[in-house]
Amino acid sequence: MGVDAVLRVGGELVVGLPDPSGGTFDAAGDFDRLLPLNPDAFPILSRIDPEGVAEFGPSEMAAIVDEAERVLALVKAGPERRGVLRLQALAAHGSGIPLAALRITGD
Repeated sequence: MGVDAVLRVGGELVVGLPDPSGGTFDAAGDFDRLLPLNPDAFPILSRIDPEGVAEFGPSEMAAIVDEAERVLALVKAGPERRGVLRLQALAAHGSGIPLAALRITGD
């Protein structure tokens, strides 16, 4: 199944965000094949456990946006790239909302 990333604001699921690849989306996934990430290069994203749960607040989401940009430079076209783009979009949306939480759940 892989990892699943969802954004909640005040406990409510954020749905219908513009998908960077076209259309809309509600969650991010498909990037689990990239895990684990090097903690020296990606200190926030390296906390994602493909078999556990990680939760990030707004300030960490701002860092995810930057780290995701660096991951994208390493990833070719395909589902992993689309997953990272969606993760980045979730983080960008939530980074400016005080009650936002990005929750990433593994298998």
